[in-house]
Amino acid sequence: MILQHIKMKKFYLIGLVTLFLFILEYSCSNKPQAPDVKHISDEVIIKRFDVDLFSISSDNILWNELVELRKKYGEFYDLYMEKIANLTRADDSTGMNYIHDFLNDPDMKAIYSETQKVFGNFSPHEKKLRKAVQFYRYYFPERYIPQIITYFFGFNYAVVATDSAACIALDQYLGKDFKYYNHLPDYIRNRKEPAYLVTDLMKGWAMTEFERNEPRVDLLDEMIFQGKVMYFLEHILPFEPDTILMGYSKKQLNFCKENEWNIWSYFIENKLLYSKNYTDISKYTGEAPFSAGMPRETPGRTGIWTGWQIVKAYAKNNKNATIQDIMNEHDYKKILNKSNYKPKR
Repeated sequence: MILQHIKMKKFYLIGLVTLFLFILEYSCSNKPQAPDVKHISDEVIIKRFDVDLFSISSDNILWNELVELRKKYGEFYDLYMEKIANLTRADDSTGMNYIHDFLNDPDMKAIYSETQKVFGNFSPHEKKLRKAVQFYRYYFPERYIPQIITYFFGFNYAVVATDSAACIALDQYLGKDFKYYNHLPDYIRNRKEPAYLVTDLMKGWAMTEFERNEPRVDLLDEMIFQGKVMYFLEHILPFEPDTILMGYSKKQLNFCKENEWNIWSYFIENKLLYSKNYTDISKYTGEAPFSAGMPRETPGRTGIWTGWQIVKAYAKNNKNATIQDIMNEHDYKKILNKSNYKPKR
């Protein structure tokens, strides 16, 4: 008993040290303090279209089964059949042959089998989604909560948003070493892990929910818009590390922090902020192994990372601005000017 007691005291001490280090790391990361949301409902509808679709007998597909599936999933069913999988018109019974071929295709069956290995137990991701819903309701109590739909065959579409649903393709998150990702470059393949699923889903929803009607016209517009999405994510998913939110390795994230002034100076000195050139915009906000013109160690998408820092500076220097105000503010030059964004040299 004495030995057990000593071991427990030692374990308790280690636990305290670990907790202290976690709190220290969390507080030093400059994350917003997460509010208490225990009293807020985490209710959200989660549907597994991938499971329901592949539960249909592939040998003898019945039209009434597809009719029932369409009733359950509504507009997403039509979108899937006609656009995502590009199989057939949703209301055309003669297209059952294409669905039959799809469900019996060896590659499709192999990929679906892998999704079931990785996501057969969806409860860890559901837990994160429900927590995100609580924070979403806390910050945006008047906004609609979409249903969540998981689907399969999303190699072209990771996240799809309809008027009523946020939909995520599970076959985009089967692990970076999955053989069907071998053709992808490392900077994309590294984010094919299940850990990115919830972040990508909430990001996709935010980009449609808070989009403005008029198009973004220059690099600054895109930087601030994407920066607002990142600001949204750090509030809705406050316990996710910045590496997951941004899709950077720890080394890449530290590089950006240590070279924040240099990155900002590059945008200023090269007069890129107000560039309307699509190539300039995509260079610094689109997928890339590094940011063109900067040192090779600089990760891609530094325009998004910088936009995030500007939005955080704006929030810090305009304390009366709520997250709702910030997400609904579409004057991006105003955000920049009132942010007083000045990285340290």
